[in-house]
This record gives sequence, C-alpha cells and structure tokens, in this order.
Amino acid sequence: MPEEFLKVVMDSNVFLRTLISGGDILKLVFDQRLKLLAPKKLIAEFEKHKEEILSKSKLPKRKFDLLLSLVLKRIIFVPEESYKSSIPQAEKLLEGHKKDREFLALCLSENVKFWTYEKKFFRLEIAISTREISRELFKISG
Repeated sequence: MPEEFLKVVMDSNVFLRTLISGGDILKLVFDQRLKLLAPKKLIAEFEKHKEEILSKSKLPKRKFDLLLSLVLKRIIFVPEESYKSSIPQAEKLLEGHKKDREFLALCLSENVKFWTYEKKFFRLEIAISTREISRELFKISG
C-alpha cells in the first residue's frame, strides 16, 4: 500500500453499484491509494440482493463471482466491537433511523468520510462522493 492513502467507509449501495456497473467506480475500488472499510453488515446486505445484483450486472456467474471475490478482498471488514461505542452517537445523528447506524458509527470511530450516494449523509457533512474521491486520489502521488 502506498504511504499516502485515502481511507473511507464504503456504503452498501456503492458496493452494489461497483458490482453492477463496473467502469470508473471499479477503477477507484482497485486504486491502491484508497483504503476501504465496511462493517460486516455490508456482506449481509449483499446476500439479501445477490441474485438481483448478478442479474443486473449482466455478467456470467463465474465472472461475477470472480469480480465479487476481488472486490471483497479490497475491503477491510471491521468487527462491531471496534466501533460499538460510537453507535449511540450514530443513532442520535440519524434521528432513530437505524438502517445505516453501523456504517456511520464506523465513520465516527475511524474519523473518516462515508462513500455514499445518500443525501442525508451529505447534510451531516460525513459523506464523500465518487467525484470527491477521484479528486482526493489525484492529489495523492501514486
């Protein structure tokens, strides 16, 4: 891994879009200057939609499984114990909306941005867009 890198928490929707659309987002995921974190909940959310994602990706199952394996290897899955103390603060910020609390708690405990498409996280000023990630990586020599 390069000396300088950008560390972010990856949202489930970004993960799913990576598997469906590939392209520029896939290039970012495999950029060694980007360090991706996620709660283990991301895998459970993926499992709920696996067949739908496979269908939307239009990839043969073998290629899809290979892509999935490679993308999963790029993500550091953080156990809940590591960010558990930040869950109450995350729930408070989310005003009772518990769906994304693990992701937000991980962001808070690691003091990093959340790579997401959801506007509520941009309003909380904790989100980072795909475009912003590209800009930040451009600033990092690599």
